[in-house]
Amino acid sequence: MVVNFGKINLMELQLFNSLEKKITKLNLQPGQIVNIYLCGPTVYDHIHMGNLRPVIIFDVLYRLLLHLNTKVSYIQNITDIDDKIITKAQKAKKSEKEVSNYYTQSYFANLARYNILFPTYSPRVTNYIPQIQEFIKNLLEKGIAYQQAGEVFFRVGKSQEYSKLSGQNLEKLKSGQEIVPENKENSKDFAL
Repeated sequence: MVVNFGKINLMELQLFNSLEKKITKLNLQPGQIVNIYLCGPTVYDHIHMGNLRPVIIFDVLYRLLLHLNTKVSYIQNITDIDDKIITKAQKAKKSEKEVSNYYTQSYFANLARYNILFPTYSPRVTNYIPQIQEFIKNLLEKGIAYQQAGEVFFRVGKSQEYSKLSGQNLEKLKSGQEIVPENKENSKDFAL
């Protein structure tokens, strides 16, 4: 990282660009807002160290940007509806909302316990169900997703962009299953 506190007051930060697979300069201009997104937890249980690793890494970046007097919009979603939450709620004889609220509060308590700065905004998935449904509808219309046995699946092979960020070769990826389940066209397809 190179910081220039001269008359121009430009800040240059170097980050690894996962898409381009190289270190990229992030030139920060005075007054610029940096947007950061971190996929947050699915709140069906207490977090563990593996869940905290990316949170801590992003916290360091967030703190650095704040220290450099950069405006930051840091978003970390909360997945508060999921099959695991539904299963946990049924076992506990509680509503999905009760379960997700409890573990969301537990998550934020852990952030405070470990002195991790809270994100600027933590949107809950349940607040965006209509938008998600519309997005899935568009995927179905484009043939990138399909409906089978009451579920909607993403067709991994139909998206040219899929695996671009991870750099994975779809042909070499193992799905964890040698046989394609009856309700899927391809073992690598996943439920939406």
